[in-house]
Amino acid sequence: MSYLKEFKAAASRTKKMNLGEFTIAETPFPIDQTILNAVEETGHIPFAERAGKAMSVNFGMFHMLIKKFHIPGGIITLGNVSVNGEMRLPVTPTHFKKMVENKTGEEEMGSYHLWTTLPGGIIIDHVMPSALHGEGLIDVNEAVPAERFLYGQADELPYGLTYHPMVLGLEFFIASETIDREAIEYLMGEKFPKQY
Repeated sequence: MSYLKEFKAAASRTKKMNLGEFTIAETPFPIDQTILNAVEETGHIPFAERAGKAMSVNFGMFHMLIKKFHIPGGIITLGNVSVNGEMRLPVTPTHFKKMVENKTGEEEMGSYHLWTTLPGGIIIDHVMPSALHGEGLIDVNEAVPAERFLYGQADELPYGLTYHPMVLGLEFFIASETIDREAIEYLMGEKFPKQY
């Protein structure tokens, strides 16, 4: 199934869970490499330490894209990632529903991945290259900003990567008690906390 089809299914699932309505433009919004590199340079967590910190890193980079660099149409996306057809995490769409029902989002943060989806099904992820590099699956020259993050058409990503969106948007974090509303408002405000 194509990424945009999976994304639309995730949007439908998110709506059924009363976590908001999402649509994505099917036409890509190209971002110049110098801007992408500048976003990467704003991160404070060293490349080698990013694996396993999707919430801190990718949430922070989503904030930077939206608030500092004013990139339109980005949607925080939660789900799973497979490498050569093998899922990296145990999460399924049912897990997200249970996290909301049971308010277990904070305890289960490491059970899913998150990234930003941009118009046209473009993925931006500042964590997965670190994870794959740390596992010896890819080589990354840490001195080159463009190698420290993933940016590309979801259906044409390198390294055998396939992203599987399951839930969309910030409301999931509040509904699952991962983060409270006040914290989300602070994190998505005009200030740029140094934790990412």
